[in-house]
Amino acid sequence: MKIIYSTIIFLLIMTALSLQVSAQRGQGQQGQRPDLKVKGKVVEGPSKLPMIGANVMIKTVADSILVSTVTDIDGNFELSRPWIPTVIVEVSFLGFEKFSKELGIRDGLDLGIIALREDSKLLGEVVIEGQIIVGEQKGDTTSFNANAFKTRENADAEDLIRKLPGVTIQNGQVQARGEQVQKVLVDGREFFGNDPFLAMRNLPADVIDRVEILDQRSDQSRLTGFDDGNYSRTINIVTRSDRRQGVFGRVYAGYGTDDRYSAGGSINLFKGDRRISLVGLFNNINQQNFSQEDLGSSGGGGGRPGGGRGGAPNFGGGQDNGIITTNSMGVNYSDKWGSKTNVTGSYFYSRSRNNLSSFTNREILLTESNSQFYSEDLINTVESGNHRANARIEYDINPKNAIIISPSLNYTTNNTFSDRDALTVNNLLAPLSSTRSISDSESSSYNFSNNLVYRYKFEKQGRTLSTTLFTAINNRDSYSTLLAENRDFIRNIGDTINQETFGLTEGFNYRANVQWTEPLKSNSLLTFSYQVANNKSSADQQTFNIIPELNLVALDTSLSNVFDNRFLVQSPSIGYRYNYKNWNLNANLDYQYAQQDNEALFPQERVFNRTFSNFLPGINLNYRNSEKGTTFRMRYRTSTQEPSVNQLQNVINNSNPLNLSVGNPNLGQSFNHNLFVNVGKLNLEKSRTLFVFAFASLTENFIGNSTFVTQVDTLINDEVLLRPGGQLSRPENLKGRFNGRIFATYGAPIKAIKSQFNSNSSISFNRTPGIINGQKNLNDNIDLSQGLTLTSNISKDFDFTLSSTGTYTIVNSSLQTSLNNNYYVQNSNIRLYYSPNNGKLFVSNVVNNALYRGLSAGLDQSVWLWNIESGYRFLKDNKGEVKITVFDLLGQNNAIARTINDVSITDTFTRVLTRYALLTFTYHIGSFKQPERNQSQQGGPGMRMMQGGRSW
Repeated sequence: MKIIYSTIIFLLIMTALSLQVSAQRGQGQQGQRPDLKVKGKVVEGPSKLPMIGANVMIKTVADSILVSTVTDIDGNFELSRPWIPTVIVEVSFLGFEKFSKELGIRDGLDLGIIALREDSKLLGEVVIEGQIIVGEQKGDTTSFNANAFKTRENADAEDLIRKLPGVTIQNGQVQARGEQVQKVLVDGREFFGNDPFLAMRNLPADVIDRVEILDQRSDQSRLTGFDDGNYSRTINIVTRSDRRQGVFGRVYAGYGTDDRYSAGGSINLFKGDRRISLVGLFNNINQQNFSQEDLGSSGGGGGRPGGGRGGAPNFGGGQDNGIITTNSMGVNYSDKWGSKTNVTGSYFYSRSRNNLSSFTNREILLTESNSQFYSEDLINTVESGNHRANARIEYDINPKNAIIISPSLNYTTNNTFSDRDALTVNNLLAPLSSTRSISDSESSSYNFSNNLVYRYKFEKQGRTLSTTLFTAINNRDSYSTLLAENRDFIRNIGDTINQETFGLTEGFNYRANVQWTEPLKSNSLLTFSYQVANNKSSADQQTFNIIPELNLVALDTSLSNVFDNRFLVQSPSIGYRYNYKNWNLNANLDYQYAQQDNEALFPQERVFNRTFSNFLPGINLNYRNSEKGTTFRMRYRTSTQEPSVNQLQNVINNSNPLNLSVGNPNLGQSFNHNLFVNVGKLNLEKSRTLFVFAFASLTENFIGNSTFVTQVDTLINDEVLLRPGGQLSRPENLKGRFNGRIFATYGAPIKAIKSQFNSNSSISFNRTPGIINGQKNLNDNIDLSQGLTLTSNISKDFDFTLSSTGTYTIVNSSLQTSLNNNYYVQNSNIRLYYSPNNGKLFVSNVVNNALYRGLSAGLDQSVWLWNIESGYRFLKDNKGEVKITVFDLLGQNNAIARTINDVSITDTFTRVLTRYALLTFTYHIGSFKQPERNQSQQGGPGMRMMQGGRSW
């Protein structure tokens, strides 16, 4: 049936597009316009010496700044010319007369040598009038001017990016135009792998010239020029040309109440193309990602109240809840080796310890009128270490041959101690069963992968041959012990578990692809490809029961299993690309044949073999009009997903004796339909932005859960006893999985108060199928969300952000209407920074409020988290800074989370970091190389410090 659905959708879309293209064919063809560059060299009139740091701006005739830069050490500059009919190029330098020239769309772009003459009137200051335009649309890239956003003294890149229209940072995730940002590049190069926050929190804002938001295509797509539809939402930070030669960064150390401490920093060594960055972080205040924001906050997002920045990217895999100690350091390297090779690489090490205690209440819904209740006290200690290294080498061998190599290595160790006390009761609150368990586990794992892309260009334009080879090996070795006392209150009996478990999981997979592109005409292209992929994995778990009184250790076959999984996929594909004026169409049709061979080797030998055959259509439609600042992207894709070896392994996990889980060797692959639509509008004249994003996903054979809740003592697999009130979860292939979201963001300046207003609206729907005691249930979640943000752009000495996001959640269950629940969560935030004397003395406040309504009595509350800091900057250029920070001034910080699924409603309260004070000293490093000049040049521009008694 899924083959029929996919084929029909593909044919309908192709037919509609063919009709539209045919209707437009007579209008002529126009290729994509090249990126126009305005360039020149600025010198001092009499001496002809190059002027370093001269301001170069491109304006509208109405005096609105479009783009800007400064000249480099040789006085040269280069700027992209926006696609509007007439612009004004203006060059200025303090104490010199302005140069101004009008450029039409057909005028020459090389302005040659521009000689500035000294102004006869000495100016006390230069005032640049006209509102700075937010940015411009260049193809499918939105480029924002850093000069358009004022940030406080010594701000980092994150402070700047927070102000960009269409960008939100919430719950530890960066989103741009409604999609999660997966990469942050620096001058087009990777920075510490794929962690967005490392670049944002280690680059000063004053080194940034502009920030670009784009959809970065896959390596193979970029090499061949054929858009295969694979892209990742990316932020590219472009540094200023006069900040690419020097050393900059910061180091800090602080100590406070309750023995709280924090130290670390980042140092960047830039020498042209060679960039070396060092980072370090050492603290016991829950900060894991180089930002004061990691100290904690109240409230979560997306309709799930919670504490901390849950889900924030981190290096050691820790959590924000609990009390966390972190020690981490890393180095990033980027360079050009000759004219043909770009190299980036990084290494990061992190070690953390999390002491966590939590209390959980869960209502398990059995029937329309019958429920069970589960409560749990948990003390958990997790120690983890992580080594992560990756590299990327891009080598243009010659104009015809190019290669990209991307190796990655990750090694992790983990030690976990858990003390759990749990109880289940019926709807009359009569106890059913309980467990008190203590578990201790340790594990080590590694994953090594490499991706190799090769491309060959033929003499014929557009004809290419490319190959991709991805390989990965992984291994996880674990050991755990479990000591548990269980009780059955109905029969008033109990039992004891004393066991140790050895586990080993190994895997190897590869994916090889070869692709040929063949041009049909100047604006169309065919592609043919063939891919073969193989995923081999094995799992070996051995559990032993310990009987101390008999001095006996015996293998428990009910909890032991040896399982092999092999999944082979072969996929030929044909694709088509067509360009017409501002339109771009890419379509492809894959045929996929998959062979799944599973084999259980112990305790019983069984073979599970299945084959799958699918057609996978895909289509991409793009439109961009740089003159009007309008973009449109539509993408429809289909894909399959095979189950993991842990989901397939038919072995019981009894780490919590009241909540067992087991794999299912009969699982098959799921089939996914995904539809994306992006529409963007950037108005250069009025500095207004509008982005709309829509997403829908339908999954057939979704790998969901089947849950069995016991009423009486029950034997699982005829061997493992599950007490009354316990539950067993098992993965199953289910129908009916669907989710969708519409997100819109609008931004506009409010000139009267020099601020930017942004509105973010979204509607999302999520349907998850499940099985409860043999009956199918569809759980629907609808989130209606509205966010408003007002960000100041007044000056670096006064900065504020006011934001509030409210989410109303509607929950419906097809099987159990008692699960239906509507609730409201609102998260509000006030950020205020003020420096009354040019950045010397400063005070900063961050106030968060989380409002919950419609939850249980214990959760309906309003939680305030107030963090305040005050400090003083000193030394030359304010490089020294001392400040005192008070976290959670009101003492209300907590972590509350509600989770609703097809089986239960769960409320969790977790211990978090509370009030403390910290005194910190920070030193900011900033030393940039200036060109050497002889004595005769000492009077040149940029070198004289005083003239006529007036400093400038």
